[in-house]
Amino acid sequence: MKHILLCLIIIFNCYSISIAQKKEDPIVASIKSHQITLSHFEKRYSNFLLATGMKDNYSARKSVLNNMINEILLYYYDYNEDIFNDDEYQKEIEWTRKQAVISYLKDQQVYAKISVSEGELREAFLRSNEQLAARHLWAPVLEEANNLYQLLQVGVDFELLAKQTFTDSVLQNNGGYLGYFGWGDMDPAFEEVAFSMNVGEISPPVKTALGYSIIKLEDRFSNPLLTENEFQNNKTGLERAIKIRKKIPAEREYINKIFDETKLRFDEKNIDNILSDLLKFDMNNLEKDRYEPSEIICVEYEGEKYNRQEIEQRLLSIPSYHFLKLTTRENIKSAIKGLLIQERLYQAAQSLGYDTAAVVNEAFQQLRTNLFMNYKKKDVVEKYDLPDSLVYKYYKSNINLFSTPQQINVQEIIVDDKQLADSLESLIEAGEDFGRLASEFSLRTWSAQNSGIMGLAPLSKFGIFKQILWDSSLDKIVGTLKIEDYYGIFRVLEKRESNPIDYSVIKGKAREMAKMERQNSFFMDYIGKLRQQHQIKIDEQILSNYKLNLEIN
Repeated sequence: MKHILLCLIIIFNCYSISIAQKKEDPIVASIKSHQITLSHFEKRYSNFLLATGMKDNYSARKSVLNNMINEILLYYYDYNEDIFNDDEYQKEIEWTRKQAVISYLKDQQVYAKISVSEGELREAFLRSNEQLAARHLWAPVLEEANNLYQLLQVGVDFELLAKQTFTDSVLQNNGGYLGYFGWGDMDPAFEEVAFSMNVGEISPPVKTALGYSIIKLEDRFSNPLLTENEFQNNKTGLERAIKIRKKIPAEREYINKIFDETKLRFDEKNIDNILSDLLKFDMNNLEKDRYEPSEIICVEYEGEKYNRQEIEQRLLSIPSYHFLKLTTRENIKSAIKGLLIQERLYQAAQSLGYDTAAVVNEAFQQLRTNLFMNYKKKDVVEKYDLPDSLVYKYYKSNINLFSTPQQINVQEIIVDDKQLADSLESLIEAGEDFGRLASEFSLRTWSAQNSGIMGLAPLSKFGIFKQILWDSSLDKIVGTLKIEDYYGIFRVLEKRESNPIDYSVIKGKAREMAKMERQNSFFMDYIGKLRQQHQIKIDEQILSNYKLNLEIN
């Protein structure tokens, strides 16, 4: 499998492509007055191959070209005024533009200057003898990834979710299968988790450079014999993988030269006032909730002073998915620091002319297209009128998703000494009062104050012990159980089975979840109808016959 790379590194530096003996730039597809040239297509297609690890084939070519056609149809030949007039959309476009500029600065001033020694390459080669095969689900934000993970936890099929999650037809139809890969082939964060997993295991959401992935490990095997020829053939890929691993600490070192965190000063009282302002602020009604913040200085850095109004205006400029996290003093301070760092990085990029570089504009245009498609898909799904009959059918078919959780009330004693735990268990078995011993010896203060009684709680909160506790008879002693560095003695006092929630109460949530499950089919149906309304021409001969030369620098 080829290398899955950091998104903007791919766009900026990771490929050079040529069409053999190309004398002109032929048209591979046309949609009314819009044309997709072969050079435009091949850049997009190469990006896709590098980002997914897919091998070049006609089906993949056709899928990428169809995605490009769909983007043109949706952007230029459909109603989009609600999106274009959305303040949040415009805010995200500006945010994305600046991020593209800053990413190019990091690419040129950090990534391009990272060196890799021969010794590092050979050490990495020795670690690369193990191959894994995996599937994954992808989401752009953590909330969406968590929703997918919760569906997996209650038994929804992984491949079904892949069909609903991916817009790319290849990954839709193969269940998110990524094939086999070795050390250095994947995003470092993705790879670190995958190599720690057992076959058949499913990971929680993993933050990668491109969003969030949920990984399912399918297979793993080792290559016992490694040759010098194999080392030379893999040298370029290994160098790239090591450079990507070095990128984050190198970026941190570069940023520390630009921004000295020790010189940053906060007025804690005014940070709390900012928090109060932001918690009252309605992102959906900007003008109605306009207020006049105080001019009092709340942040200082290297002689520069920022008043409350200046800081709040900066915070209000960030996209809502970041803004909504500003619910604590520490989150606000981290956001302010991040914004001040970004301002200095952007100024550094401007001084080098990166903000007007053609390659940055190309990267930004692709990122803006991705942003538009996310908004468009959301708009289409929100406006889709799902019949009540289908909502009810979804509710009945997935009744486990619309039921109260299994609950148990447990009495506990938690201690940090195994011998003490065994002694307490013996005393309880001999007739000593569990509650009195819990009050005297248990380390968890809040439950000890209640004779060790925890109160009704969802069974899922008990982690790896949930099945042991659920299977236990009422009032039977369960223990001694080792919990990291502690020891627990338990007694189940009450159990409550899961019960379906009445449809009238849960109908709204059922509609949202039914739409989420069908969102890709809604979107593709919408696109299919749009395609029928417009003439589309594809030159199948050019698409299938052109020779792609993909060289990773």
